[in-house]
Amino acid sequence: MKRLRVYSVPYLGWMILFILIPSLLLIVLAFSDLNLYNVGVFDLTLSHFQIFAQDQVVNALWNSLKYSIVTTIICFAIGYPVAFYLSRLSEKKRKILMALMIVPLWSNMLLRIIAWEKIFTPESIISDVFGISFNLLGSELGVLIGLVAMYLPFMIFPIFSVLEKLDSKLIEAASDLGASRVQTFFRVIFPLSSGGVVSGVIMTMLPAMTSFVLPARIGLGNINLIGNIIESKFIKEGLGSSGQSINDGSIISLLLMVFSVLSFVAITRVDKEGETVI
Repeated sequence: MKRLRVYSVPYLGWMILFILIPSLLLIVLAFSDLNLYNVGVFDLTLSHFQIFAQDQVVNALWNSLKYSIVTTIICFAIGYPVAFYLSRLSEKKRKILMALMIVPLWSNMLLRIIAWEKIFTPESIISDVFGISFNLLGSELGVLIGLVAMYLPFMIFPIFSVLEKLDSKLIEAASDLGASRVQTFFRVIFPLSSGGVVSGVIMTMLPAMTSFVLPARIGLGNINLIGNIIESKFIKEGLGSSGQSINDGSIISLLLMVFSVLSFVAITRVDKEGETVI
């Protein structure tokens, strides 16, 4: 094992360069008046927390929470039955359907978002083929459909990974003891799959909450999530100001980092064997 440690050096270097150092810089920017465009002496400060009192940020946080919760609920309502159905199929049929869900994920997410953007325009392929014309660009419904389409697989896969390993003898035992199908589901199947459900909820809610390309493209900028505010602070405002907008963006990013770490801890608590972590 000691001889193999040398192969971990490039990985450790990668982690330090692209994760540890940027994270430390983010913390320094969040709690100081350091200007990246004019690096020099800086003072520690908590003044950047004032950004959470701005109406724009409050609205973005509310939108992020609202859309992520609704997206997660819809993904769960669709994803659990799909995962349950897949777990009951033969191995051959299961592989085919799983491949159909995995292959689209190999394409760039931006390309998939642009594809939905084209579908939501009045003159789309749906209009040409079915004669149905609608315009969902810039609407809440369009953003919601896009979020569900993007993150539904992240709900299905963790639940499926648990249901697939579920011992069928437990279901047979429940049936032998007189339990109906509904009772068997709520008293046996669902409790045993709760680890996959928790993982799926977190893996769906987090990216939905922090998405910024999708609301910018499909929402046409009418609907801002917290990711759009961070993008604005780091890129749009940061490049055209004295650099203090980057400090404001850092404190928001740090908040999301803390939430992400707590979410990962929650996953490890309910899934100690790592069965549902993709």
